Amino acid sequence: MSRHTWPIASICSYPACLQQEHIPACCLQQFRQPAVDTNNAACLAALVNHLQTEQARSQVALFDGDLIKAYLLSEISSRHPVAQARHGLAAEDYAFSNIHSLAEATGYPRETVRRKILQLIEAGWVTRLPNGGLLVNHEKQASYHQLLLAQAGLITRTAEKLKALQAAAREGGA
Repeated sequence: MSRHTWPIASICSYPACLQQEHIPACCLQQFRQPAVDTNNAACLAALVNHLQTEQARSQVALFDGDLIKAYLLSEISSRHPVAQARHGLAAEDYAFSNIHSLAEATGYPRETVRRKILQLIEAGWVTRLPNGGLLVNHEKQASYHQLLLAQAGLITRTAEKLKALQAAAREGGA
C-alpha cells in the first residue's frame, strides 16, 4: 500500500481570509513566492468552494433545506426574464416553463417536479398561469431578487479576490 504525500495547501488563515473583504497581504505574499511545497490552486479552489457553499446555504435557508425547489425556482425565473418582469402581461406571446419542460431540463422525474411545483405554488413562490405557464409570484419576486443581488455581491467579491491572487502569482512568476 503506497502513501501519497499531499502538498501543503496553504499557509493562509483559511477560512478566516475568505470572510474578509480583501485578500490579506500574507496570502498575496504566498502567491508571489514560487514554492514547490505550496499548492496555490488549493487557495483558488477554496475561494470558489466558499462561494458555492454560501450560495447553497442561502438557498437551503430560503427553502427549508429543499435544494430541488431552489433549483426549480431558479429555472423558472431565468428562462423568461422579460415575461417574468411583466408577470403575465401578454402571456400568450411567451412559451413559459411548465412542469414537462422543467422535468426535461433538470432531469428530475416529472412527478417530482409536479410535486415540488405544487409546494412552491402553495408557499406562494410560483404562480401558474391559465396556459399552464409558471412564473415567480410577483409578491415574492422582490425578496427573491434581493437574494440574487446578495449572491451577485458575493460573486463580485470572490472574482476580485481571485484576480488579486492570480496577479500576485504572475508577479511571482515574472
